[in-house]
Amino acid sequence: MTENEAPLGVGIVGVGGIALSHMAALRVSTRARLVAVCDVDAARASEVAYAERCAGYGSAEELLADEAVEAVIVCTPNMTHEELGVQVLEAGKHLLMEKPLALTPDGARVVADEAAARGLALAVGHSHRFTDQSLAIREIIDAGDIGTPQFVRVVMNGGWIWPGWQSWVLNPALSGGHSLHNGTHLVDMASWWIGEPATSVFAVGQHATSEALEIHDYLVMELGFASGASAVCEISRGERPRSASYLELTVVGTEGVISRSWDAEGVLAWTDSGLTAWGVDGSGSRTFARELDAFVAAARGEAEVVPPVSAAIHAVDIAVASEESLRSGRTIEIGASA
Repeated sequence: MTENEAPLGVGIVGVGGIALSHMAALRVSTRARLVAVCDVDAARASEVAYAERCAGYGSAEELLADEAVEAVIVCTPNMTHEELGVQVLEAGKHLLMEKPLALTPDGARVVADEAAARGLALAVGHSHRFTDQSLAIREIIDAGDIGTPQFVRVVMNGGWIWPGWQSWVLNPALSGGHSLHNGTHLVDMASWWIGEPATSVFAVGQHATSEALEIHDYLVMELGFASGASAVCEISRGERPRSASYLELTVVGTEGVISRSWDAEGVLAWTDSGLTAWGVDGSGSRTFARELDAFVAAARGEAEVVPPVSAAIHAVDIAVASEESLRSGRTIEIGASA
């Protein structure tokens, strides 16, 4: 067996909710295997390690010292991404960072520069690039069936997905706000389908669940592009019932329209009935399996990372500008970076 045929040894930092999807993908992969996990809750890490039959550690330092770990998936809160990302790369490990890449554009570029300087793969978990519907839309666009994309509308509306009022996601200093935490998915898709970086954003939001929220759990971002194209990205976590999940995708081109409504996609969600994970046989499992395959290919030098690092940085640029727009009520210009 050659080096590139041997499964890539993967460690996971942070064993919270989103790590479940990555672990499920690793269980069925023939090209990667989970060799270690760590978490600040060492007891939780030990429980997961026992279930997954891998090593368990109470710190990132211990995991990174494990020679079996060749690559790391970071599944920790947003405010840790920059520091942990640099730490992983300095240890010589390939990195798959859950979105967003960092809380700030400068922070995102620091991580990207570190990966480039060390010749390591840096992928960011914009998982919606790997869903059935997103790939089908991209295929139609690439085939030229609708001409040149001029307008994109992405709607992802659902109920409460955060585990309670104490959640770090609800603190904008820790999450960056809803534009960064969930909005990066939408703006990345819109820029990808339009085929160019956004140059401006105007955002409006509501505190739909409660005025006590510090983030906007309902958010609309309007993107402008240099070509004259535009996009509207709408995301809500304040719908009722709390188990609601609705997805709508539209791309208008010069010669046709793509439209997709998918209200039973399946999501990772905290609802009234508890934690609901994407089914092992559903679209979610295919999504994370594809994302993992693409990461392994990049780590092995067989393909470029998906999305390109420049696009992941640009998603942070847009999201940070969106939060500024929410505060100021103005359209914010974005420096092209993707």
